[in-house]
Amino acid sequence: MAWFWIVAGPNGAGKTTLVSAGVVARAAGVDLISLNADARTAEILEADPDAPDANLRAAIDTDARVAACIEDGVDFLVETVLSSDKYLDDVARAIALGYRIGVIYVGLVRPEASIRRVRQRHERGGHDVPIDRIVERWSRSIEMFGRLLPQAHEVFVFDNSSTDGPVLIARKTGGRITILHPGRIPQIDAVLKANEAA
Repeated sequence: MAWFWIVAGPNGAGKTTLVSAGVVARAAGVDLISLNADARTAEILEADPDAPDANLRAAIDTDARVAACIEDGVDFLVETVLSSDKYLDDVARAIALGYRIGVIYVGLVRPEASIRRVRQRHERGGHDVPIDRIVERWSRSIEMFGRLLPQAHEVFVFDNSSTDGPVLIARKTGGRITILHPGRIPQIDAVLKANEAA
């Protein structure tokens, strides 16, 4: 049975770092094709530094690869801020084809932490994101996580606010949600509790 993993969280939360460290592969227990629109943007800009539509092209390419992976029945992951519902249809299609859905949500305690992380990343040569978009996406990402949660077979939720590294604060397995460290990110706790009651 194939796995479709979604690695989600606000801008600057550390999604790519967790993927690079092998956290998702260990959770999944299988090798995964890794899809990341930011990495695709970098590839496009490396080939054509003046490409005006690199972000849009990368998003379109990544969405097409997600759909292709589902149809091919391969194990894969996609990184996303999860600020829209665009992956919900992909998840429904994957489940219809027998996929299991895994989610790793990497949270930050408040939008200011996200703003600071993006600024630091930009200072090191990474991509920037406008502050108003970061703030909007922080809340929207948690909301969309709540919509995705009922469809997921396995879920790991991390608080990555500290410089000491990510802390696993909640887990869903076998249909049961367990909050390991309540109160660290209250907005995420609310989403988890709403799904516990559903």
